[in-house]
Amino acid sequence: MIEKALCLSTQNDDMRLLSMKKLYESRLNYLINNIWRIEPCHLSLIQFSIDSRIEQTIYSCILDIGVINSNEISTKKCLILINKKQKIFKDEEFKFGIISYSREGNPMRNGGHKNNFTIKIERELKLDDENEEENNEWNIMDLNNGRYEVKMKIKEEGKYLIFVQFNELDIHSSPFEIQVCSKQRNYQEVLHPKLIFGSNGIKNGQFKNPRSVITNSKGNIIVSDSENHRIQVFDSQGQFISTFGEKGDGNGQFYGPYGIATNSKGNIIVSDENNNRIQIFDSEGNFISKFGSEGDGNGQFNHPNGITIDSNGNILVTEWENHRIQIFDSEGKFISKFGEKGSRNGQLNHPNGIAVNSKGDIIVVDQHNHRIQIFDSNGQFISKFGGQGNAKGRFHYPWEYM
Repeated sequence: MIEKALCLSTQNDDMRLLSMKKLYESRLNYLINNIWRIEPCHLSLIQFSIDSRIEQTIYSCILDIGVINSNEISTKKCLILINKKQKIFKDEEFKFGIISYSREGNPMRNGGHKNNFTIKIERELKLDDENEEENNEWNIMDLNNGRYEVKMKIKEEGKYLIFVQFNELDIHSSPFEIQVCSKQRNYQEVLHPKLIFGSNGIKNGQFKNPRSVITNSKGNIIVSDSENHRIQVFDSQGQFISTFGEKGDGNGQFYGPYGIATNSKGNIIVSDENNNRIQIFDSEGNFISKFGSEGDGNGQFNHPNGITIDSNGNILVTEWENHRIQIFDSEGKFISKFGEKGSRNGQLNHPNGIAVNSKGDIIVVDQHNHRIQIFDSNGQFISKFGGQGNAKGRFHYPWEYM
């Protein structure tokens, strides 16, 4: 205002301006010396935003700076590494690994906990005179990178549960199950019989048309004595132990017992051919249960003969007259079936023998087709070999005695 007055002043006004000097000075001093309260011309809340890509970059950089970890292993987060396809043989070394993790879920980078790990072994069917802790061997190696390698050797075949513990607590995935098999046989070395026992007759230790023979987990030899309508049990040297069964159709009786198998519990499963049923006994020969009847429906039989048990405890039965395979659970409940009469792939003509290999494949003696057929665990045809003849690799009514 003062500046405007000076610019617009004239000579006649000079006297008037001079007379207002004191007023102007007072006004200027007021403006200079007064403390003014100034209101902002923007919002008091200022928002900060960032591009999402830049934000992720910042986070990743922070993670690379480092973490604070405890040195304590978490049993809930450790992992067991085992090759499920490897075949384990008795008295031969096999391996599996352990990856240790902290409570925060981060992989441990250092070792030093070897002595905190322990291995416990439980056999599904334990022998009465077996001390598993002394018979079986295991050792843990510290790889000094948070990982550990376990080497084991099981002395006897069968199913086992392996417990991996840290400070006496089971780690994640423990226990796990393994199947220990007998060493593969070298048939080139079979030249002479190691043992011969038995003769024709009805007395203990004698036979009339024995059909099938197996061994149990104790090494005992079990024979279906078909025309004597009984089962006989011998020790590994062929010495008679016991017998059970007699001719009839009651529980525990037989009419031409044929196939025979044992499961992981030691139970003895028998195909009672002419009674068209399957009977289950305990390891001492005491009757437990039965299933099946005459017919061609599911769960019915027409001369069942070959029988075997798979790794899940399922019971597989060949039917001579129905030209098929039936599969049941361990209690005898029907699961599935496959096969029909014929000579094409997957068809059967009087099957009489059956086995399951380590892969779970089903091998069937297809007698009147003079061949062996192989199926997967679902009964789907895989391959075949043989054919009628007397040359090497050919068959003439092959017959399986287990």
